[in-house]
Amino acid sequence: MSIAAEIVTCNETADAFQKLYYEKLDKQRHGTHGLVNLYMPEAILTWNGNTAKGKSSIADLLGNLPMSTCNVHSVDAQPINEKAFNNKAIMVAVTGNIKYAGISDKEFAQTFCITENRHFYYENII
Repeated sequence: MSIAAEIVTCNETADAFQKLYYEKLDKQRHGTHGLVNLYMPEAILTWNGNTAKGKSSIADLLGNLPMSTCNVHSVDAQPINEKAFNNKAIMVAVTGNIKYAGISDKEFAQTFCITENRHFYYENII
């Protein structure tokens, strides 16, 4: 695959992923089909200075957040060299606003590293 084609595929994958992620964040944080199923078992999530390691801890952290509505402003994606993960991976950066129930809008920047199986390994939310 050419570099140009790889970048197009990378951006299409990132866009589909962010739509799925924020839909689940806003509407399906709990349950067997919820947001936590997008995480690999060894994933690490840092959310406003709170770190959760592993799916169970991530489910607890996300489950304690108030209901939200996300509005994505930008998505940027870059392919990561396969040697880094022994698999194809994409770095995805997202910016936007999030509104929690009873709290005014907050801006956010979020970074994902997603692997070929569409799970992500690490994210950092600022």
